[in-house]
Amino acid sequence: MFLLIVLHVGARENDPPPPEELSLEEVVVSAFNSSRRLLSMPGSMTLIPSGQIEAENPLTVLPLLQQSSGVYAHSGTLSTSRITIRGIGAREPYATGKIRAYFNNIPLTNGSGVSIIEHIDPTIIERMEVIKGPATSVYGAGLGGTINILARQPALRPGGVTNATQLGSFGLFRNSILLDGSRKALSGSLVYSNTSMDGYRQNSEYRRNALTGIGQFSFSQKTRGTALVYFSDMKGYIPSSIDSLTFMQNPRAAAANWLNVRGFEDTRKLLAGLSVQHQLNTAWQLDFSLFATLHNEMERRPWDFLFEDRESAGTRIRASWFRQSGLFQWQITGGGELFFEDFRYKTNEHDTEAGQQGGLISRNREEIRFFNVFLQTDLDYDRLTLSGGINLNSNRVNYRDLLQAGGIDHSAIYNYGLILSPRLSANYRYNNLHAVFATLSHGFSPPSIAETLSPDGFVNLDILPEKSWNVETGFRGSLLRNSLFYDLGLYRMLVRDLLVAARVGPDAWVGKNAGSSVHQGIEAEISGKLFKAWVPAQHWYALDEAGWRLAYSLNHFRFKEFADQGVDFSGKQIPGVPGQFLFTGISINLAGGIYGRTDLILSGRMPMNDLNTRYSDAYHVLDLTLGYRKAFGKWELDFYGSINNFTRQHYASMILVNAPSFGNAMPRYYYPGLPVNYALGLRLAYLRN
Repeated sequence: MFLLIVLHVGARENDPPPPEELSLEEVVVSAFNSSRRLLSMPGSMTLIPSGQIEAENPLTVLPLLQQSSGVYAHSGTLSTSRITIRGIGAREPYATGKIRAYFNNIPLTNGSGVSIIEHIDPTIIERMEVIKGPATSVYGAGLGGTINILARQPALRPGGVTNATQLGSFGLFRNSILLDGSRKALSGSLVYSNTSMDGYRQNSEYRRNALTGIGQFSFSQKTRGTALVYFSDMKGYIPSSIDSLTFMQNPRAAAANWLNVRGFEDTRKLLAGLSVQHQLNTAWQLDFSLFATLHNEMERRPWDFLFEDRESAGTRIRASWFRQSGLFQWQITGGGELFFEDFRYKTNEHDTEAGQQGGLISRNREEIRFFNVFLQTDLDYDRLTLSGGINLNSNRVNYRDLLQAGGIDHSAIYNYGLILSPRLSANYRYNNLHAVFATLSHGFSPPSIAETLSPDGFVNLDILPEKSWNVETGFRGSLLRNSLFYDLGLYRMLVRDLLVAARVGPDAWVGKNAGSSVHQGIEAEISGKLFKAWVPAQHWYALDEAGWRLAYSLNHFRFKEFADQGVDFSGKQIPGVPGQFLFTGISINLAGGIYGRTDLILSGRMPMNDLNTRYSDAYHVLDLTLGYRKAFGKWELDFYGSINNFTRQHYASMILVNAPSFGNAMPRYYYPGLPVNYALGLRLAYLRN
């Protein structure tokens, strides 16, 4: 689905405004530790605002991220996904790695470096900011980029109650209830949502219940804060990937071994965070946040039962100093983040005949601690913005083998030492509506304990984090009398100490540093809106607003030097990312309340293994939505219907990169995407003010 991001950037008070019917609205973003207009932002990023999220009504955030250039999201099921930014994380098997993610300053990236964002219900999201490329000097260890998710802000919303229901193909049912209210200096939101689906494939049932409480408060004119508590309970059955023959002939089938045991993932997650902002005086501001996360997960797999428990807590502190003198504006920001996690996990044998767990196979514990300290300075002079930052990061993992099978203790302490990551960037607005920017930044991604294991199961202390240098330049601005916004970027990233995890069993991996890779490409985003009275405005069919958006990625990702087990992969394409990807959408609103949206995704083919001997087919997916939205006094009604995959495309929505083949079985690369499917939705709101 599609709703335009509306942008207005760069205009000064004494500049003549463009015609009102063509003017785009101003957008302020908060990436890179400073709030400023997008036109002045010294770096690559994409904003996904609240209007776009509410118009889309997605089941997870993945369809929204697909609308950002440079981002590609694999979606096997509602609970199985993988997000890549500029090709980073493409070779991760089942999860999002090497990318940082935050939800209201609460890390969604666990101590093993995996970011889990598909559990966050889009209903409670105010907006998302996607930083593309390393932002290490601000957010610590993130090789590919950072996804910042900001919760809805009740202080900006009218009080009232809203109920939204959605029904669709394959047993889809979704309902959410939202309560918003405020009293003097306190405002809050309470959101409950329930999502369930029988699934298109065998063994793909899904359910998620989520409860969220958000409070915003002001102690005084100088002190304000936000508290958030989020709980989700999710159970998703796992159909797993299938081979090419099954993909073509029977895409609804699940992998036989997962179907036989009715494999599933059962997860409960609790997030809690408190952030406070205090203005000490006209020059100093202090931001402080505390967070805690509880994560409990159980997987029933064909070969074993997996149990995981994570308890994490930490704090993030930031102090900012600001001074303005004439045309000079100078801001210095410093702070740090401290993170602790206690990760306990075990596996039990699977008695496949009885469907019950058996004896203990392994039992482990990881005590993870990391910190990063950052310092950043920003200088604005007339049309020029200069920004420089540096980050010092350290990670320590105390790995404990609690089972010690055969009397062998595999316990070890892994610490890669201190890593210093700088970032330099500049932005120059060469007139009121156009700017050019350039960035040089360093990034890194620490390995998880599983990736450091040697063939005999011991921690290889010589494994190094992956590191990169990223250089990029770009142009952004407005054209056609401020009715069109464009954002064009070019980048090149060199990744060293490439970490290779070879699969030696159903759930056994051996990692090593095996070379380097080059990631380079072009990212383009264009959006605009037009107002044009085709017919007199008093008619219901008068055009009230028409908008459109396009996001395009041209990817050229290669192994520069990479050899493994006597095979040279140098010069091969990095698997798991298409060479080209395009999203385009159009939205139309009529004066009488009728609206329509159409989204089109075009994806090029992608290699599925390191040798590039197998490729997935290119595909396109077209979605259509038609709805009616109207306000009746204090009541608001929104009713819509949608047809997704209108062209009945048979495609793979997720690829298992480097799928193994055990025995005589064919490798299972494919997760089939949904065929044509339908949905109806009804949203009814009562607003008090």
